[in-house]
Amino acid sequence: MNICFDVNAIIHLYTNTREQAETLQAYDVALIRNFEVCAPACSLADIHYILHRNGLSGDALRESMSALFEMFRVFDANEQDGKNALLNDMNDYEDALIAESASRNGMDVILTYNTKDFRYSPVKAMTPMEFVDTFKPHNYIYEETAW
Repeated sequence: MNICFDVNAIIHLYTNTREQAETLQAYDVALIRNFEVCAPACSLADIHYILHRNGLSGDALRESMSALFEMFRVFDANEQDGKNALLNDMNDYEDALIAESASRNGMDVILTYNTKDFRYSPVKAMTPMEFVDTFKPHNYIYEETAW
């Protein structure tokens, strides 16, 4: 199974919040199940910008971005994906581009905190916790973390 992590899920990996724990659990479950974890290339500039805006710079920012290439297989978006995104009924072009490129690249799920934004996506969208609840191995328990 191929799992596409949306921008907001990837950014939460860098926060000290409940969403970070949820996203890490989803990432963990994907690895345990031998799913391929992927990130859309069309989102890399946004991720870089958000991390920089949130205080990372210089070597720390380069290291964080380099870590993404170790953690995720990055898949491309092409001209046809861009054209299909224009025809897609999704309200946000960036989300539509992710959805269309995810579809062409064989993604089975888009992990996002904005599932409603992906209502018209050709690829099913799930929150990280929906993903964990659906795919974690039986009797596998994650500790509750208070935020």
